[in-house]
Amino acid sequence: MIEVQLEDFEDFFKEKINIQFFKTRKAIRKIISDIRNQLIDIKICADHFLESSDRIDEKSLRSLNLFSDRIKNYVDEVEIPEEEDISHSNLTELISSIKRLFKSINEIARKSLPKFQKEVQTEIKELNYRTRKLQKRQVFLETFLRKKYGDVKNAEDLLKKIPKLFTLKENIEHSKIDLDNFEKMLKETKIGLENLNSGLIQLEKNELFKKLEDERDKLFKLNIKINEEIAFKKALKKLKFELDKGTIHISNINFNYLRDFLKDPVKMLSNESKDLPQFSALLVHLRHTLEDGNKLNLKTDTKNKTIDQINKIFDDKIVHEYIEEFKELINKTNKIEEEIKDAGLSENLKEIKNKISINTAKLEHIQADLDRKNKDYMKYLESLKEERESFQNLIGEVLQDEVKINITLEF
Repeated sequence: MIEVQLEDFEDFFKEKINIQFFKTRKAIRKIISDIRNQLIDIKICADHFLESSDRIDEKSLRSLNLFSDRIKNYVDEVEIPEEEDISHSNLTELISSIKRLFKSINEIARKSLPKFQKEVQTEIKELNYRTRKLQKRQVFLETFLRKKYGDVKNAEDLLKKIPKLFTLKENIEHSKIDLDNFEKMLKETKIGLENLNSGLIQLEKNELFKKLEDERDKLFKLNIKINEEIAFKKALKKLKFELDKGTIHISNINFNYLRDFLKDPVKMLSNESKDLPQFSALLVHLRHTLEDGNKLNLKTDTKNKTIDQINKIFDDKIVHEYIEEFKELINKTNKIEEEIKDAGLSENLKEIKNKISINTAKLEHIQADLDRKNKDYMKYLESLKEERESFQNLIGEVLQDEVKINITLEF
C-alpha cells in the first residue's frame, strides 16, 4: 500500500504519471520543441520581409513594417506550456492558439500583401512554407492527443478532484471551529442560567446589575460586529496553511500571532496597543499575497471581497474603534462588578427573572445552531470519507497499487 498526505499527493501523482507515461510525455516534449522552433522560424521569416524594404515605396513600406510586426506579435501570443505544465487541457489550448495564429496571419496578409506583393514573392513562399510546416505539426499533435494521449488525460483528470478534497477538509475544519464555539457558548449560557436560578431567591433589586447586564450585552454584540469586520478568516487560514506547507514565503510575518489570531481574534486584538500594529502588519501581508498573483488560489470574488474588507479596515479604522470600545466596555464591566461586590447588594428579583427568560431563549437558539452545525460537520465528514474512498480507488486503478490518502484535520 502507498500512503501519501493529501497536501503532498498532487506532486506525488504527477511524478508517478510522468514515470508511467514516460514515452508519451517524451513524444509530446519533442512535438512541443518542434512547434517552438517552427514559431521562431516564422518570426525570422517575418524579419526577412523587411530585407526587401529598399524595393518598396515609402507608403507601402509602412504597411510592410506593420505586417512584419503583427506576425511576430501573433507568434508571441501563442502560449507554449512549460514541461511541468504539460497537460491535455494546456495542449488543447496550444492547438487552439496555433489555429488563431493562422487565422490572424491570413487576415493581416489579405489586408497588407496586395500593397507590396510583387516585391516579396520569395518571402511569401517562405512564409507559406513555414506556416504549412507548423500546421502539419499542429495536426500531428491533434492526432497524437486523440489516439495516444487518452490514458494520460484520464490520469490528469483525476487531479481535478483534489480541490474538492481540500474544500471538504476546510469545511470540516471551519464547521468544527464553529461547533466548538457554539458548545462553548452553550456551556457558558447553561452555567449562567444555573447561577441565576440558584441565586434567584437570594438576590435583591439593584440598578447596578442592570448596568452590568447592559454592558455584557454590548460586549456580546460588539464581539459579533468585530468578527463581521474581519470576516476573512478563510483567507487567513489558507495563508497559514500555505505557510505551513512552505509553498509561499513571507519575511517578517508573525506566525505565532497568525495562529493565535485564528483561535481567538477579539482576544488577540484587545491585547494589542491602540494602533493594532501586529494586526495591521498581518493585513498588509495578506493583502500583498492576494494582490501578487493570488498566491492563495482563492476564488476571484472571495479574493476581491477580502481585499476590499482589508482596505475598509485601513481606511475607516472601524476595527480600531471597536477594539478601543471593547476595552472600555471591559473596564466598565469590571468596575461595575467591583461596585456590586463592594456594595454587597443583590439583584432585583424582576431583573433576574427577565435575565432568566432572555438566557433561556438564547440557550434555545444556541442549541438549534449547535444542532445545525453538528449536522453540517457530520455531513462533511461523511462526504470526505466517500470522496476519498472513490478517489483512492480511481488512483489505484491507474497506479495498479492500493493507495491511501492521509488527511490531517487542523482543529
